[in-house]
Amino acid sequence: MDSSLESHVEGIEPNTQGTHDALTRAKNRMKNTASATLTNIAAGDVNTYDSQPGAAAYRRAMTVLTVFLLVAALADATRLGRNDAIIAVVFSALFAFAYAMAVTRADDSLWLKLTWLAALTIVWVLMLPVVQVSVYLVFPLFFLYLRVLPDYRGMIAVLGATAVAILSYRSHLTYGAVMGPGVSALVVIGIHLAFQALWRGAREREALIAELIETRSQLAETERAAGIAAERQRIAHEIHDTLAQGLSSIQMLLRVSEQAINKSSMTEDEKIAPLKHIGIARQTAADNLQEARAMIAALQPAALSKTSLEGALLRVAESFVGPDYTITVDGDERQLPMKVEAALLRIGQGAMGNVAKHASATRCAVTLTYSPGEVRLDVVDNGAGFDPAAVEDRPAGLGHIGVNAMRQRAAELGGTVELESAPGQGTAVSVAIPIPEEN
Repeated sequence: MDSSLESHVEGIEPNTQGTHDALTRAKNRMKNTASATLTNIAAGDVNTYDSQPGAAAYRRAMTVLTVFLLVAALADATRLGRNDAIIAVVFSALFAFAYAMAVTRADDSLWLKLTWLAALTIVWVLMLPVVQVSVYLVFPLFFLYLRVLPDYRGMIAVLGATAVAILSYRSHLTYGAVMGPGVSALVVIGIHLAFQALWRGAREREALIAELIETRSQLAETERAAGIAAERQRIAHEIHDTLAQGLSSIQMLLRVSEQAINKSSMTEDEKIAPLKHIGIARQTAADNLQEARAMIAALQPAALSKTSLEGALLRVAESFVGPDYTITVDGDERQLPMKVEAALLRIGQGAMGNVAKHASATRCAVTLTYSPGEVRLDVVDNGAGFDPAAVEDRPAGLGHIGVNAMRQRAAELGGTVELESAPGQGTAVSVAIPIPEEN
């Protein structure tokens, strides 16, 4: 398992630390979300106000109450003289119209909403001397004040309307005339504050639930990655303990058979054929063993679990005999995703193996370049070279990795492979894989 996966696994082994951090983030986010919602409401965003839990029912209740009070005002107007009754009907109609505009025009600007509120308040004040029961219309006014101005400004407006309602009883001011509007104002303000506390809690719970769902998905992905790494490790161990060990045993048996033939009483001519077949079998076993080791490196790069990608390439270079390999790193070395490191190691191992077996080179320069947006691996030798067009479509076989196989492996990660060579001029293999920059 490489170090990038180890860091993921370390993050989920206890699980408590990751969950604690997620909860901390959730608390901060839900506070910000709740604060933003209440800020929008305080700024006169009626749509945000009406979308809160219980706000729509509260608005409907106030509308029903307003209709009832207007009907009561019209009923009271029947006891008045003709002129006063007409004035009462006109004021009731104007109040109903202004109330409807104040309630339904949620998309208007704050100043336009305040204009409708001011018009509604003026109509109500003018109704008070004409229709005595209209004093109770202060309830829907309380609601509208706190709906458009749900902070201290709305509370000041409520207190102002309360004072007007009390003063309307100036001709027969009593203790009940003061307590009625005063208690009503306190009840409405209390309901408003209770709704705000409810909304704040609802927003915080929504943010917490969203964050916990996101955290659960992240933990599931981390556990999945850890499971994949464990399965890759298991398969790598199986290949090592079965296929690789079996091929090593075959090589040893063939070597013993070769020694037995050389020590036998067979003539030199009789030894040529069996020794040739044994040599081919040994080479085939060696090539397959190398491929098995390459698969192990791709599944679970043993070198990457102990050192960096540079160290892994050094260990790969040490396993080849022939060219003088040099490993160079340019840029700021950093930890790459496991699949990227495994792909680079696999491609680099194949390219260096091809140099050792087919290039007849004396030197091979391997350069690993870390750039902000990508990582590049260049393998350049001074060997005999070849015609790329002649071998580009050659499939991956024993002892080498075909160019198409390299390109396919890089393409799976969004990368590219470039090959430059000519007879007598060496070979250069360059693979580039994009790496998203961390935010």
